[in-house]
Amino acid sequence: MLIGPLILVNLGRLIMGGFATKTIEVGLEERHARKRGRPLRDGPDRREDIIKASTLLFLKDGYTSTTLRRIARAADVNVALIHYYFTSKQGLYQEVLNSTLQATLATLKDLQQTPLSVDEIAKALTAPLFKHPTLVQTLTIVDSSQEAHEATAAVMRRLSLSLTACIKSLQKTGSIRRDLDPELFAQTCLDLCWAPFKTDQAGTMDNYNEPFAPCTSVLLTRHVEQNTLVLASAAAYRTSTPNGTEKRGTQMVPLSATSPKG
Repeated sequence: MLIGPLILVNLGRLIMGGFATKTIEVGLEERHARKRGRPLRDGPDRREDIIKASTLLFLKDGYTSTTLRRIARAADVNVALIHYYFTSKQGLYQEVLNSTLQATLATLKDLQQTPLSVDEIAKALTAPLFKHPTLVQTLTIVDSSQEAHEATAAVMRRLSLSLTACIKSLQKTGSIRRDLDPELFAQTCLDLCWAPFKTDQAGTMDNYNEPFAPCTSVLLTRHVEQNTLVLASAAAYRTSTPNGTEKRGTQMVPLSATSPKG
């Protein structure tokens, strides 16, 4: 009479034991899956390695042609780790743009507190382009991808707002003319400072992000300096003096030198 109950008890144990084993296995699988997308607890932070690899690829091949798998191979990580750090491809692209312009944005913020000159603004705007020649194409040419367009528009908005605030600070201290429209002059600064790099990249697109040749670097620097002088001249106060000269800021320039010939 006890055989029936014993069989039922043993059968229940087998079922519960199998269920528990299956639960443990599923739990281990989920834990391993989570580990694949996270860095090791005591392992190195690979965030900067991913940003460095993706910067080269995004600036060289553009957003659409650069896949997360290519970035993962270049950075020697798995795709899951990229998602862990940056959530998505667009998030990584946004981080790359912010990273390349981080020093520029920081400098412009400092200039708002202690405004110096238009020269300092020009240096801040051109510094990242000397380091990453193809960045100007990334920031000024509309990508076919909506995700890339949104990310680029966001970082350009930050740059424009920061630059405009810097121009206003210079106007308040009397460093530049107050009759200039801050937003329009900020755009003029971007156009003139980045124009030499646009011209250079248009003629050397096959070189992508390679360092400038010495000759090219010298010509590019001269072009930037010349455009900076144009900006400084446009922003300086101009007052005529009795001896036939025009005073621009602190420099005395003969009026004949600024008037059209003929």
